[in-house]
Amino acid sequence: MGAQEYRYDTEVVRLFYDHASTVVWFPYPVPYEESGLSPTLVADLQAWGRLHDTGLDHEQQWRSPELPAMADEQRQGLAHRLGDELGSAFEVEFDVPRGVWFGPRKTSYRSSEPPTNPEAAAIFTAWADEARAERAELAQRAAEGWSSDESFGWYAVQPDSGQKFVPRERPTQE
Repeated sequence: MGAQEYRYDTEVVRLFYDHASTVVWFPYPVPYEESGLSPTLVADLQAWGRLHDTGLDHEQQWRSPELPAMADEQRQGLAHRLGDELGSAFEVEFDVPRGVWFGPRKTSYRSSEPPTNPEAAAIFTAWADEARAERAELAQRAAEGWSSDESFGWYAVQPDSGQKFVPRERPTQE
């Protein structure tokens, strides 16, 4: 995996509805009470989630024709507010409006300013730092395995028999 994939646990905060207790993901669902986000923004994020909870039927179809546009309009505003609270260190990714049938399906917003909510920015930064440290530790462990010619840092186990499979050659680096 290249560095691009790691952006989702170090700098890209996603805003989307997915039947979770939150609509903010970094890279997993972010509990509002742990996020440090302002109470006003949290209340509006929760209301946007409820719009989906009540507005979508069991087949994920909108119950009323005006609801998709309402959800789209609110999503963009919420993404910008979230981005402003977190500041320029974070990019907020969100879906494009449903009526757009060309181009990318996602777009993003990154504030050019410092965070308007330094507490929330510090919490998200700490999570990003933890992810970077975990990546560095895994890379170090893999490098140690490669230098010892034991398992090159990884192996697979067959669930039924427990047989361990170790690669015979060192994998190529990206």
